[in-house]
Amino acid sequence: MYSPRLISYLMYQKWSDTVTLDLLQSISLDSDIPNLLIVGAYREDEVSDTHPLAMQIREKEEMGIIITAIKIGNLSLDNVTSLVAEALGMEDNKDAVKNLAAIVHRKTDGNAFFVLMFLRSLYDEEVLQYNFGTMRWLWDDDAVEEKLATENVATVLVNKLRRLSSRSQSVVKVASCLGAKFSLSAVVTVTKSISPVELKRLSSLNETESESESDDDTTQEAEYAYGDSINELEDEGILEKEAKNADVRVFGHDKIQSAAFELIPLSKRDTFRGKIGNVLLEKLDPDKLESSLFEVVSLRNCSMGNITDEGERIELAKMNLRAGMKVSRYS
Repeated sequence: MYSPRLISYLMYQKWSDTVTLDLLQSISLDSDIPNLLIVGAYREDEVSDTHPLAMQIREKEEMGIIITAIKIGNLSLDNVTSLVAEALGMEDNKDAVKNLAAIVHRKTDGNAFFVLMFLRSLYDEEVLQYNFGTMRWLWDDDAVEEKLATENVATVLVNKLRRLSSRSQSVVKVASCLGAKFSLSAVVTVTKSISPVELKRLSSLNETESESESDDDTTQEAEYAYGDSINELEDEGILEKEAKNADVRVFGHDKIQSAAFELIPLSKRDTFRGKIGNVLLEKLDPDKLESSLFEVVSLRNCSMGNITDEGERIELAKMNLRAGMKVSRYS
């Protein structure tokens, strides 16, 4: 019986580039690395037949490499009923949650993440409440049906983010432009370098300054404020810490990152990303800039159409050349 000694698990393989896939293929074909099992996860609807990953899977199969496809579907109604019952501490009385579970399952199609998001939104908006007198959760099926009938998961996530403090919204918007996984210090650098008023102007339809926002925050006040924002985002499950690196944060789910990016008006996204890139170019030390070169160039490229100064356009072209040469060294 085959017993792997090393298991490598790779998530979000839709983002894999050709260089990474070639490296995996080289490792999988290396006879000096025995008993290796590589597990990759991706969504079928996000990987077309012409995607590099799909093409390489076909190549491996043609070479005789054993590939086992395991399709993981959505949760059944029974699964959702069990999940809802456990979440509400009603495992011994699943019949009491059957109607609620049926509504949630119908709207979410059994997607586990969506189920949890809907339950959290019901609690946030007090449709689902805990009664300390009866020591149980209470809800009204009609109220749940009415809410879920008019909202999809994207709407629920966006509404959840909009209930955050203004400063936390700014932080999560910046983070969404940096990727699913990002450096916390980079987010803080950007948010500290752009005043709250300008951040709102660059990333919101409503450019009116709120009473709590001011350009006059001291550096120390800003440090505390952004620290509080990060804590709020982590407490809400929007961001998670990476165990191996205290400076790295990841979005709790890629749908959360998408919803955060949706908070930025379409007409302002390119300008906002370009501004972030310019701040990082100015503020990062040479070593950090070199390690973040691809991200900074990508962000600055978003607003290249707005650059009118010839010197700045030439400087951006040189950065793209550097990035291209760096890629060629690894290919």
